[in-house]
Amino acid sequence: MRNRYHIREYAIAGILVFAVAMICAPILHAQVLTEGNVELGGRLQDGSQDSSKYTEYREVPSGLFVDSIYLGVENSEHTYFFNLWGSHVAQEDQNLLVQFGLRGKYKIEFEWDEIPHNFTNTARSLFNETGKGVFEIPASVRSTLETLLSTDADSGTAGVQPDFPELDSAIHRLAHDIEMISKRAKGKGAFTYTPNAQWQFSLQYGNEKRSGRKPFGANFGFAPIELIEPTEYQTQEVRAGVEYFGKNWNAQLGYFLSVFENDVDVLVWDNPFVENDGTSTSARGRIDLYPDNTAQKIHFSGAANLPFSTRLMATISHGWRRQNDSFIPLTINTMLDTSAVALPADSLNGEVDTTRLNISVTNRFFSSVGFTARFRYYDYDNQTPSLTFPGYVRTDERVVLTQRRNVANDYRKINSSVDANVRLMKDVSFKVGYNREQWYRRYREAAETDENTYRASLDYTPHASWLLVRTSYAFAEKKTQGYDRKRVAYEGFPSGDPGIGQLPQLRKFDMASRQRNKANLLAQITPFDTLSFTSSLGLAFDDFDESEYGMRTNNSYDFSVDAAFNPTPDLALFASATWENFDYEMQSRQRRTGNDSPNSDWISDMEDKAITIGASMSWAAIPEKV
Repeated sequence: MRNRYHIREYAIAGILVFAVAMICAPILHAQVLTEGNVELGGRLQDGSQDSSKYTEYREVPSGLFVDSIYLGVENSEHTYFFNLWGSHVAQEDQNLLVQFGLRGKYKIEFEWDEIPHNFTNTARSLFNETGKGVFEIPASVRSTLETLLSTDADSGTAGVQPDFPELDSAIHRLAHDIEMISKRAKGKGAFTYTPNAQWQFSLQYGNEKRSGRKPFGANFGFAPIELIEPTEYQTQEVRAGVEYFGKNWNAQLGYFLSVFENDVDVLVWDNPFVENDGTSTSARGRIDLYPDNTAQKIHFSGAANLPFSTRLMATISHGWRRQNDSFIPLTINTMLDTSAVALPADSLNGEVDTTRLNISVTNRFFSSVGFTARFRYYDYDNQTPSLTFPGYVRTDERVVLTQRRNVANDYRKINSSVDANVRLMKDVSFKVGYNREQWYRRYREAAETDENTYRASLDYTPHASWLLVRTSYAFAEKKTQGYDRKRVAYEGFPSGDPGIGQLPQLRKFDMASRQRNKANLLAQITPFDTLSFTSSLGLAFDDFDESEYGMRTNNSYDFSVDAAFNPTPDLALFASATWENFDYEMQSRQRRTGNDSPNSDWISDMEDKAITIGASMSWAAIPEKV
């Protein structure tokens, strides 16, 4: 497998460089200026490299390898240019980038990027892929496992799960090795054209493919099954934009398109322990995978210099996302009667629109006073229809006659802030600020949350520059309006929530009322030009004062010291140490039908500590050379 990858990667690198060189050759004059470098290396490896973590997102080859390359070519007038960059060349995580063009007029760019994801080096499976997304186990193997499941269990002890020694042995004997690697390869081309100093046009196209395999979890009832998902994804992206630069203003208009396609639409697998369908067991399982979808967005942004030393910047964008993949049948089990739970539609017809507005205004009319005001509005408008399903099939084994409805969650988020920066004295500056964040949600436990943050900071930077002190403090209070634990259940279960439901006193983390205090202190002392010391302290305290259950407190502090020493212009020494402490408390209850007692409450009081020590040296043994 690796040799095949290498041949392909060398071919891609060679073809890309040769093609671009042929394009650039006519535009470069005879007299050229060239610079470049190549970083080569050699590696010997000893010991075990079986852990997939060692090569999870990279390749670590033995022997000689090319770590990076650079080639830059210009004509003698410095008008035409050609640049080539490469890293980890001809490896599974290689990157190649080529740029060429005419300065001030146009630029053409090509990029090729690869990243592997190695999940494990020791995967084994009973399944064989017999078709696209179809995984089967030979009938003889399933018959053996089904028999052992019913005959091999020991008597065990009351309350203890029985052992299956012969079944475990058979599974290990019959399983075969499989490769569990997913590889991403992305190609991109971009063109930028600048006809004059006022206008600029850009166009970009990218195509990313992911192929290979990754783990996938499923189940039959309470029996988990570890499967293999073939990854055959393709994502195409198009970006286009135009910019205009005026004397006191500029504007930009852009468009974005993303098209995602999944070549494996459905995953089907055999039940290792059941040969034939039954009214309470299924011989096969089936699940719909990620649907094909599109996303588009148009955006406009601009900035203008206004009177009285004021600058205005604004961005507005609107996007729309669509997917209408067909529903698969409710079950693959031929023995189940699903006539009473027919699907209410053939597909979801999913539609989501997004709107974003950013506005900021800065003013520096007085040289010692600065003001900044910001406003941000984001609307996630989910127009997907809410379909009422008369029932559903649970893990291809049982028909459940309980109405369910898909919940089309959406929300609006509004942020507004104002800051003032005042230079009190020559060496002292003071900054105060206020921020308000508002959430408006549909089909969540609370329809509205508000958070107000007040902050202040003080900087002391004397003219002598041997001392620097920075301090900051922020207080934030978040309030949740009308928390109702049943709000989601009302929408998801039209005929009533059949489960035990949430604890009335529980508050979910992202919607819980909270008070936050946060402070930071930084000091830097430079007694000599060649020596400096820096120390910082950070404190943060979160108190979820209205949460009887859920997160109760979340506190942390960190302290660090650094030292930098430059005894000569060619030698730099650095050392650092950091102490971090995280302390958080949660409380909840182990609940089940028929047992909902405070005696089942549990508390998690956790504390994590980390100490990090570092040192470094930089030495120019032969200045400007080594």
